[in-house]
Amino acid sequence: MRLFTSPTSPYARLVRVALIEKHLQDRVDYRFVDPWASPAELLAVNTHSRVPTLVMPSGQVLTEAGVIVLFLERRYPEPRLMPRDTVERVHARLGQAIGCIDAGVGVLTERRYGDPNTPLARRRFEGLQRATESVADAVDPGASAQDPDLGDLAAVLALDWVRFRFGAEVPWRDGQPAVGDWLDQLLGRPSFVATAPPEG
Repeated sequence: MRLFTSPTSPYARLVRVALIEKHLQDRVDYRFVDPWASPAELLAVNTHSRVPTLVMPSGQVLTEAGVIVLFLERRYPEPRLMPRDTVERVHARLGQAIGCIDAGVGVLTERRYGDPNTPLARRRFEGLQRATESVADAVDPGASAQDPDLGDLAAVLALDWVRFRFGAEVPWRDGQPAVGDWLDQLLGRPSFVATAPPEG
């Protein structure tokens, strides 16, 4: 498998975390690219120039983080990241986490290329705040950090990315210290340590 990825993309990090949790990392050829630069090798397999993009040995190309992680769970079911008795909840939390990241990306895009003082920009930031609180609210801080499912992994990734990009602007931890402690425990897993974005 060949994975086009980026060190700072939260979407790509979700796939990289899932690959490590499934012990598949050594079966992947990682291609780190800057999707904003529209590199030719990425455009050749994904005309949208987005990461993650997974190219299978057959030549089939899979795009979008949610699609890829669900494919990996189906194609490589062990170790399971989606217990049979919590399938609906895991899907719901995965969508919730990706939606939170989408909201944050919208805010960053508006700040970089638009006007951060417009009603639209303010609405997007308010949406990010609500989305982040929603992801944190769905966490069970009493759950074991030793056996996370895909919903847990996605929540960790979303909450840590909000911290990475927005810091004190979105202080969700202030009201949920137990969830913050849970997050810190999971961030110590090898999959998150190995895929941490560069700070600064």
